Amino acid sequence: MSFANIIGQDRAVALLQAMITRNEVLGSYIFTGPKGVGKKILALEYAKALNCEKQGLDSCEECVSCRKVNSMNHPDVSIIAKDEDSSFIKIDKIRDIIYQASLKPYEARKKIFIITEAEDMNEESQNALLKILEEPRDNQVFILTTSRISGLLSTVLSRCKLVKLNLLGQDRIKEILIDRHGFTEDEADLFSRMSLGSPGRAIAFKEKDELKERDRMLNDFFLRKRAIFREEVCDDKKYPDIEESLKMLLSWYRDLLVSKFTEDAGIFLNADRSQEILSYASRFSADKLERDISSIMKTINYINRNVNPKMALFNMALELER
Repeated sequence: MSFANIIGQDRAVALLQAMITRNEVLGSYIFTGPKGVGKKILALEYAKALNCEKQGLDSCEECVSCRKVNSMNHPDVSIIAKDEDSSFIKIDKIRDIIYQASLKPYEARKKIFIITEAEDMNEESQNALLKILEEPRDNQVFILTTSRISGLLSTVLSRCKLVKLNLLGQDRIKEILIDRHGFTEDEADLFSRMSLGSPGRAIAFKEKDELKERDRMLNDFFLRKRAIFREEVCDDKKYPDIEESLKMLLSWYRDLLVSKFTEDAGIFLNADRSQEILSYASRFSADKLERDISSIMKTINYINRNVNPKMALFNMALELER
């Protein structure tokens, strides 16, 4: 890939290329935007462009440096993320970054550190990173990616250049799914609707078979409301990604509310269950659906603020039942 292959983020790409043109590449960035819009991909493309042997505004995809980044085998490009068995990025990883940053690049012009989902750093880790963000060397670039900028300390934010990535339209996402990932027309139509503007989310729906996750969420919190008070249903460990599962539930209630005002199934997100949506919607008032949507959004906010997920789910269940 290269900048030319990044779809729908023209403003962000233009900003980064303008910095290269003016020789004003900064030491610290935050790439922010919803999940699945390409923050990590853009960070890697920027790393390639900065270290490409042809020294242009984009990566050449042919030189040794570009090929090493593509194979995730470049000694001067590091990606830092939380371990699968951890809920946050451990302080030891940040200390290792600080040590690595004290060394000269092995072979590139710049050492580049990409911290993905930077909101997963706890306060201790963010504070440890502060000084190096404030005074990076000329041969260093730090890129923090985040879908929840509120999870970063204000002191971290103030030391970095914000680069914002946008949600994509359904047609652009369909193009990506069909041309790059081999989706059929029907698959691309359905998953682009359900993506909420995020290509990564659309891809996950197919690759991780997340329609099953949506249907399980609907079964637990909509179709069998009386069962939601059983302890195992409100156990957040039942859902691999509770925030994404709640967003699926939110899309269902959104479709129910929309159907109160139109029977055009073409605008439903859950297009594969449009007949059920039209049938169930008649059982609820618009006011009730608006309250339910508010409850789900509030629960997502609680989860992001690290409120006990089990308690948050149970409270939501109570409100949906009323």
